[in-house]
Amino acid sequence: MTSIKQVLCGAAVAGLVAGTGSVVVGAQAGLSSLTAEWMLAAEHVLLLGTDGTNLDKILEYAYNDDSGFKMLMDRGITAATTIAGHQTMSTPSWSTILTGVWDDKHGVVSNVYRPEPYTTWPSVFNLIEYYKPEVDTTVISGRGLFTDMASVGGYPADNIIGISGGSTSAEMDALVTEETIARILATTNNPNTDTFMFAYQSQVDHAGHSFSGGSEEYRDAVINVGANWKQILEAVAQAESATGDRWTIIAVTDHGHQQTVTLPGFSLGHGFQTPNEASSFVIFSLAGNDAQAGGQSLSYQTVDITPTILQAFGIPMRSDFDGVPMQSDPDLLNGIVFPADLKQALTDAIHSFGYPNIGTDIMLSLRALAGGAGFFIESYLLPPISNYLQTIIDQDIFLISGLAQGLQWALNTVGGVVADVATDLGRAVAYLTGAGVIPPNDAPLPLPLPGSAEFTGSVEALLADHNFAAPDLADSDMPLMDMPPMLDVDALVG
Repeated sequence: MTSIKQVLCGAAVAGLVAGTGSVVVGAQAGLSSLTAEWMLAAEHVLLLGTDGTNLDKILEYAYNDDSGFKMLMDRGITAATTIAGHQTMSTPSWSTILTGVWDDKHGVVSNVYRPEPYTTWPSVFNLIEYYKPEVDTTVISGRGLFTDMASVGGYPADNIIGISGGSTSAEMDALVTEETIARILATTNNPNTDTFMFAYQSQVDHAGHSFSGGSEEYRDAVINVGANWKQILEAVAQAESATGDRWTIIAVTDHGHQQTVTLPGFSLGHGFQTPNEASSFVIFSLAGNDAQAGGQSLSYQTVDITPTILQAFGIPMRSDFDGVPMQSDPDLLNGIVFPADLKQALTDAIHSFGYPNIGTDIMLSLRALAGGAGFFIESYLLPPISNYLQTIIDQDIFLISGLAQGLQWALNTVGGVVADVATDLGRAVAYLTGAGVIPPNDAPLPLPLPGSAEFTGSVEALLADHNFAAPDLADSDMPLMDMPPMLDVDALVG
């Protein structure tokens, strides 16, 4: 497989032989500064994800030398982006980021996890493992969505690390940070191995749901994630110094947050189409491309991230991607500028975003409410009641505890059915409003052969995992993803 690096290396050598020192026609501005050492080094790509993080709050609270946000902006290209016209919910948005297609294709509309979308539309983990299994792929997350996504599709990531410690989301993020740093530094022991890592931070989103995006708690969470990312970037610099390799780093958030409290200790957070909820950002630092450090992109979208990662490893693009590679697409390259004041330019870009048209706004609001109903019932309505009944059962009170046990059984049985029906209705509404209606052009990834490194189970199980039919809206037997033990009002909106 020929990578961008190999093409550039060949072009540079040919240019030197011809005495021109030229670079590939159409190559990204600034690539002429690439060194021969980088072009011969291993490829390392790090994707940093932070949930529900408004860029304007980063600029307000964490645009300073103590923050990894500022360090990465100084190193790469930053884009203030919006997902207006698409669902502003976590699982649909992360599915777009990690598959390279919007929700009208992948069809994910709530936080009820289903594996089918990621076999029909392979994730970046599957695509890397299928085309270049020699790349060491790692997922580090306290959220089950990502460990689940990295496990399905027949070509799972090499290292799927679910972080379960920590009593708060901030403590969990600290553990993710520690593990990420350890994994980055471990690459110095085997510098010839290409690596892809995805590390996820959750605390900003939780602060937004509990206290709103305009709260002191949200501010503190943004600052904390910036401090965590600074540690991670310092580990990258240490690894680069030790091996001579350069790392490509991409940072992204899935959506933004409302700025006001809905009830004391509670904010609806996101799910609708206000500019704050649709707010997102992309920061892209391409290995070896120092000339564009501190720039601004007027064109990046979150859907561009998977194509960008694949191209870094020389993996071919799907014909039905909605995104394009940020390091080579001509339209994206033409949208890079170098403002005198990056902070002000990004602020101006944020303020330029508005609402989608009224029809789209209503359609997506209906989809959000319908899609989130089943998850809310299953994850947030039933458990507190069941837990209260369990306290009565544990007291072993004559007659009363037995009655509580019967009520708990009825609640779980009937409530589970209600949640399943609500989930099915939500999926039907989503499909009727345009989610998952566009089928893939490309053939599905072939099944791994029994006996191969990727094959981990029976042929029957593997065939079941690769269900390429249209969504069966009558199927309600769907596992829920693991969630940190905090109030996450994604439940209300998916």
